[in-house]
Amino acid sequence: MLTLGIRYLNGFVVASHGRHELLEWPPHPGRIFMALVATHYETGADPAEREALLWLERLSEPPEVHAPEACPRTTVTQYVPVNDKTGPSTAPMHSSPLTRDRKDRTFARAWLSEDIAFVHWPQANPPPGIRAALEALCAKTTRIGHSSSLVQVWLADQPSASLPRWVPDSARATITMRVPVPGTLQALDDDFRQRRERAHDRRDESKSRSPVAGKRPLAEQGYARPDDLAAPASVPGTVFSPHLLLFDLERLDGPYRHLDLACTLALTARWREALTSHANDLSAEAQQVICGHTPDHQPLERPHLAFLPLAAVGHPHADGHLLGVALTLPEAMPASLRQEVLRAAGRVRELVLGRLGRWALEPVTMPRPPVALRPDTWTAYLAGATHWATVTPVAFDQHPKAKDKAAYQQEAAELIVAACGRIGLPRPREVILTPVSAHLGALPAHAYPRLRRKDGTERRHTHAILAFAEPVRGPVLLGAGRYRGYGFCRPMDATHD
Repeated sequence: MLTLGIRYLNGFVVASHGRHELLEWPPHPGRIFMALVATHYETGADPAEREALLWLERLSEPPEVHAPEACPRTTVTQYVPVNDKTGPSTAPMHSSPLTRDRKDRTFARAWLSEDIAFVHWPQANPPPGIRAALEALCAKTTRIGHSSSLVQVWLADQPSASLPRWVPDSARATITMRVPVPGTLQALDDDFRQRRERAHDRRDESKSRSPVAGKRPLAEQGYARPDDLAAPASVPGTVFSPHLLLFDLERLDGPYRHLDLACTLALTARWREALTSHANDLSAEAQQVICGHTPDHQPLERPHLAFLPLAAVGHPHADGHLLGVALTLPEAMPASLRQEVLRAAGRVRELVLGRLGRWALEPVTMPRPPVALRPDTWTAYLAGATHWATVTPVAFDQHPKAKDKAAYQQEAAELIVAACGRIGLPRPREVILTPVSAHLGALPAHAYPRLRRKDGTERRHTHAILAFAEPVRGPVLLGAGRYRGYGFCRPMDATHD
């Protein structure tokens, strides 16, 4: 067993990944490894430490991460001086001939509920020499992330049982983290050498001060919470995975403080476009799963990625505003394909929705999020539920044709029964059509924009209550708009706080 303990001395973390304003938390094992590499080179490059780093990157299993809850602070743009240079400047340093321009910079920062985190390899057993070198290397490491993110690192006996735990699991992953792989250290060396040669050619050695300042040759690994890794439920489920990828929705700019359920189609359509545009380097199969179409632009016949609106509904004070959004993938999808979709999802952290403004997407990693941002609220995983009701209306696959009201209701109910069978659910013992949702806070059916067919006609839609003879688990997505957030159901007995 090998455990690295990390104490954040200031009580906060400053680290970003992908974009400077986006916080990286929990800390990625790859970031920890690169901090150790930087310490190795900055303190003499002891050969024993290099052997320890090579041993660490060759471990067959990625580590667990035990990390406290982080509360992100508002990102503020700061203006910092760049390297000294001669010549005119808008910011002269008084009487000095040197000048410094100030460039805008943003630093993602968050307060931590506890100041200690752990990276844990349960199966690792380092030889005494490797353990001693790692211990010495940890003792010299002073920062992880930004230079203001000061830390103390040591070899611990075991991680704290009270901290939220993330374990590697590609099949049921809800977030991705960067991890070291064999060849990472050599790739860093090669990249540093190339950067230094280029800097030497430009007579500008000052731009190459660190062997880890260039590319990050790390792999991406899916991680999940142990709560999500329980044994598969014995109750019937749908073709969609109950292991949702949840994102907090935060306003960046625009006229509205919150979005509501009526924005579902606009939001999910834009999100799908953004994911598709960031999937060009993925496999052809992953691109089809994301966009929902074949290469010849025909609708995909098999299950694919679905988008879910997570709204504040189901309690007396609910107002239906969107706290977040989620993605659900087919249950039978291979782990490698899920990993690719996770990679694309991690690249889209902002949506521009026209007159609705700009909204940030942040993965939900807190141990106890609001009820609407908990997967089991929408899936009833593991026990299941017998009664479900729509939060967004079910769009009919075809128009009910009956003229008589009772016959119309019966025909429409049978269409919903068929929609249940289409996603793998047993036949409901009862389907009740309603103009309003059974969940407080959800909008009535007429308040939602209609789905349009390719010929321009509009689909009818309705709210519904479904009762099954036995518990079933979700996510339950019904009807023609199930991949775009319509026909999304929530258990009627879901708890709230």
